[in-house]
Amino acid sequence: MKNRILLLALASSTLSFAQISEGGLPTSFKKTIQGDFVDTSIDYQIVELQKPNMAVVLANDIEASEKGKPYQIAKNIPTNLSILNAGTWTTLSNGNKIWKLALKVKDAQALSLCFSTPVSIPEGGKLFVYNKKKTQYIGAFTAKTPSFQAMELIQGEVLTLEYFSPDGQTTLPTLEISEVAYYYRGVEDRIAIFRDGYIQNQTKAQACEVDVACSEITGWEEQRDAAVHYSFSSGGGTYVCSGSVVNNTAGNCKPYILTANHCGEPTSSSAISNHIWYFNYQRPTCSPGNTNPYNGARSQTVSGGILRASSQNGTHVGTGNQVSGSDFVLVELNSNIPSSYNPYFAGWNRATSPSSSGVGIHHPAGNEKKISTYTNGLFSATYNGGWSGAHWGVTWAATTNGHGVTEGGSSGSPLFNNNGLIVGHLSGGSSFCNATSASDLYGKFYKAWESDGNSNNSKLKPWLDPNNTGVTSLNGTYAPCTGSGNNGGGNNGGGSSTLAGGCNATSTTCDEYIENVTLNTINKTSACDNYSDFTSISTTLQKGQSYDLVITPFANGQSGAAYTNDELAAWIDWNNDGDFNDGGEQVGYVIVAQGWNSTFNFTVPNTATSGVHRLRVRISYQPQGNISSCGSSTSGEVEDYKVVIPGLNSIDENNLQDVSIYPNPTKNSLTIDLSKINETVYSVELRDITGRLIQSTTNVTSRVVFDLTKQSKGFYTVNISSQSGIYTRKIIKQ
Repeated sequence: MKNRILLLALASSTLSFAQISEGGLPTSFKKTIQGDFVDTSIDYQIVELQKPNMAVVLANDIEASEKGKPYQIAKNIPTNLSILNAGTWTTLSNGNKIWKLALKVKDAQALSLCFSTPVSIPEGGKLFVYNKKKTQYIGAFTAKTPSFQAMELIQGEVLTLEYFSPDGQTTLPTLEISEVAYYYRGVEDRIAIFRDGYIQNQTKAQACEVDVACSEITGWEEQRDAAVHYSFSSGGGTYVCSGSVVNNTAGNCKPYILTANHCGEPTSSSAISNHIWYFNYQRPTCSPGNTNPYNGARSQTVSGGILRASSQNGTHVGTGNQVSGSDFVLVELNSNIPSSYNPYFAGWNRATSPSSSGVGIHHPAGNEKKISTYTNGLFSATYNGGWSGAHWGVTWAATTNGHGVTEGGSSGSPLFNNNGLIVGHLSGGSSFCNATSASDLYGKFYKAWESDGNSNNSKLKPWLDPNNTGVTSLNGTYAPCTGSGNNGGGNNGGGSSTLAGGCNATSTTCDEYIENVTLNTINKTSACDNYSDFTSISTTLQKGQSYDLVITPFANGQSGAAYTNDELAAWIDWNNDGDFNDGGEQVGYVIVAQGWNSTFNFTVPNTATSGVHRLRVRISYQPQGNISSCGSSTSGEVEDYKVVIPGLNSIDENNLQDVSIYPNPTKNSLTIDLSKINETVYSVELRDITGRLIQSTTNVTSRVVFDLTKQSKGFYTVNISSQSGIYTRKIIKQ
């Protein structure tokens, strides 16, 4: 029997507990670390690198532009710095250690890092990177972080790496810096929020370009959410291009990105390791002429990827200034795209007939996302004497807020037909704001399908039609993408009928245990058995609905009692991948102290995979180790149950005729009229473009009204969770 204080749980269900993220503050930002004072005035090594010869760099940029080469925004400075040969270590009084290293390059707008080998962090370690003003920081990178060899840019001429190593951990991280990228253009708007003021005379998109926040985006919001910006290192420089997330007939949300081969001409996955993919880099409000300052972009990035196919591996390899084949690359990202990025998996059309109208969405000059519109039909073309007829030619039309064209940095961006399906990827062209009638050339999607080469690594077909359906077109979709795709769009029904195994977990001593678990129709009372498999007991939960989970502990002969510093937690494997490590999967947590509560409220995410999922509940004693969803503990108990998420079909825009949302655009209130929906509606949500919940209601009647008076101008989504599916409608706040 432990000599511990016994506390009873409060009988309340109003508290909820959020998952502890892998973010957090760098160690030195805090005044105390586990009760030990950290002296933030301690000096640490600053390595100053030589600034590139900018006269030479800019001259080379002019020559590259004339040859249609990718758009360079940074010059890479080679180095050989690591945690073994540089930086300063500080040991805290509790035995924990902090390592810091600053890198400086005079006059840099921003800096970023490339690593010679993948970064590897041992258990307990945390790596952060931040700017001099400490207004921008990224991390923590931990043992759970997917492998990476490049980091996103950090504002300013000084970048600091900080690594925390817990007492007793003798393994060092693999941290070998091979290049420091010196950014000199194309990032001013992205870093503006981290500076003291807005940069004047910046390099930016031309004045005729049209923001995707302007009215021209109406009807193309989904396609906007598919377009991405990315940077890559090659030949001593860092360049930018554009691309798009693309759907496949398996309907499985595999994170494929389609872009241009001439953006680095990769032939293996190692050439993709330094790519940084930026999502939702776009203005929240329309700025005709791109004259208004933009106060920074959110940090939504993914690093690296696997090269699946490219024109460079095909039979039409270009020479000189020619591009290879239809100039395509297909990359599969190393990790799934976080649901908070709200990516749209764009559909495609591989028909040979030209589209009559449509749009291109892209990132000119490395700047925020823009839209260009064409109203005259596409025409067949050949790029610089390369593969004959492998490209679509397009000329752009004037619109309300400008005359969208393309620029350096737009390469690889998608060309959509009048049905919103990808038909091409940008190689280059002659359009500028002072030459709006000149044409641009996009590699034909249907040429890239299976005509660029003979092997799987030179075709789109094996990857985008893995089921060999033979369809000529596929609609796009937001996640979840469960089920099989078809020419009418991805089938989002179904889901797994098999409960993911999950990691093993148990305890060895029942000094405290779980007496009862209540969730919806689950109401299970039991004695201690260290681990209990109750997955034969299930309950059905609806996406978007809120539920109370009650875990009643038992200790020292008392129901509802636990010892001080006992921890209770619960997890649900929402994506059914066999672990509980993904965002939002910890649905409850509390450490026992005065006023504690064991009722947890959570909302089933709309991104949860349809099918069956494992619910795990656990109690353990913190002084013997922090609670974890996996592994063995000395004290406590673990129980598993089953949760079922019905197979809901995601309803596309064409099926929303029975839902009336008005006015759209709106300046004040927004009305959602559900009076013609002949089914149960569980919830209605209003979210901003980042996915942040603004307003919601589960008390749904025939009409829901949201007040947007205090919300910023820009794009929002209304999500309606109903008996048959999730309705999503994009709206504009003016």
